[in-house]
Amino acid sequence: MKSSTLRRSNITREKMAMLSALSDYNTAKGRSNAHITDKQAELDMLWRNFRIAATTNRSPKAYFYVGLLSGVILSLVVAVFISFFIGYSPLRDINFSAPKPAKENVKFTFIPADKQAPVEEAQPVTEKEYTVQAGDSLEDISVRFYGRFDEAKIKEIQVKNSLKDVNSIKIGQKLIIPLN
Repeated sequence: MKSSTLRRSNITREKMAMLSALSDYNTAKGRSNAHITDKQAELDMLWRNFRIAATTNRSPKAYFYVGLLSGVILSLVVAVFISFFIGYSPLRDINFSAPKPAKENVKFTFIPADKQAPVEEAQPVTEKEYTVQAGDSLEDISVRFYGRFDEAKIKEIQVKNSLKDVNSIKIGQKLIIPLN
């Protein structure tokens, strides 16, 4: 067999020597393979080696885990590289020096509870004025002020502004929106 064929088939010289020795052994024992030609034997050997090589391939799980691990490592390297160039260091904000002792002459001022100024509670805003703009509808306005579409809130706006129809608003019209 040619040496280029051996290289392509991954059959080493030792394997070829073993095959020829096996062939000599079979002829010495009287086992005749007359129906199989030399080319057929070579093809059979190549096919057996191909099947062995195909079964030793790695499984997709191995490629997945190798890819996952390399992705994590690459992400960490990129994060460190970027943090180096923007000057971020998590250790920069930590003070490694000993804590400073408290000052001895600290004066506190206490105001008795009966002499404190009365705290006025802020009145919650119960309604707000809104000027209708181009493309607005009562549904859009209710979503803007209440965060979601609610038919009851649209009815409240309609009653508060004494609108006959929910579609009867005009650009520039001032609406009072109840916020309770």
